Amino acid sequence: MKIKESKANDNILWVFVIVGGLIMLVGVAVAIYFGIDSKNYVALDATVTDIETYRDSDGESHSRFIVSYEYEGVLYENIRTNFWTTGVGIGDTVSVQVNRENPTELESTTIQIILPCVLFGFGMLFFLIALFPLLKSIKSRKGSKTAQKNGQAIECRITRVLPDTSYRVNGRIVNNLIECEPINSIYTATYTSAPFNRKYPVAVGSKITVYQDPNDPKHYHVDLNSIVPPDPTETAPAPQTDIPTITDSST
Repeated sequence: MKIKESKANDNILWVFVIVGGLIMLVGVAVAIYFGIDSKNYVALDATVTDIETYRDSDGESHSRFIVSYEYEGVLYENIRTNFWTTGVGIGDTVSVQVNRENPTELESTTIQIILPCVLFGFGMLFFLIALFPLLKSIKSRKGSKTAQKNGQAIECRITRVLPDTSYRVNGRIVNNLIECEPINSIYTATYTSAPFNRKYPVAVGSKITVYQDPNDPKHYHVDLNSIVPPDPTETAPAPQTDIPTITDSST
C-alpha cells in the first residue's frame, strides 16, 4: 500500500492567494476606471439641504443627500444624490462630482476613493494571510526533496501517530502525522512526517527511513513508503500515552 502525502492544505492556501490577488486587481481596475471617468466630472462643494429616507424594491430602508450647488454660474437646488455619509447633517458641506455634460448628475468622491481602497485592502488581507504559510510550506517541501535526493538514510522507529490539526474538512480531522526517532543512539532527533490521510493505518513501533540533508540537518524527508510494521518477536515499544485529545465535530 502506497501512502501519499496530502497537499490539500497547500491547495487551500493557493486558493486564498489567487482570490486575494484577483480582488486586488479588481481594486486597481476600479481605481483606473474612476480615474478615467473622473475626466467627465468636476469636483465641487455642495450644501446638504435635506436628507431623504426611502425604501428599495426589497423594502430595505436607505438614506441619501439632497444638495444644492453652483456650477458655471448656474445654481442647482435640491438635487438628489445616490449616497449618504454618517456624521453629515443639513447645512453641512459635502464634496460631489458634477457631470460636465449633465450638471444634475452627481457622483460621490468618497465612494471613488473608498471603494478601490476597500477592495485592494481586502484582497491584500486574503493574499498575505495565505502567502507566508504557503511560502514556508514550499520551502519545506523543497528542502524535503533535496534531502530525499541527496540525504543520508537514517533508520528510525515511529514513536507517535498524531492527528494533523492544521487542516480539517467540515470540521473533521482528515490527516495524520508521524513522529519518529533514530534507532541508532548516535543520532538524537525527532522527525515529523508530511501529513497523510488517516485512512492509512500506521502502527507505533514500526520502522521507517528518514533522509537528512548533511549540509542542512533541519531539512529531512520522512519516507512514508518505507514503513516496516513492528516485528512481533521484538520487544514491544512503550505505549503511546501523550496523544492530545481532539474533539472531532463530525462524530
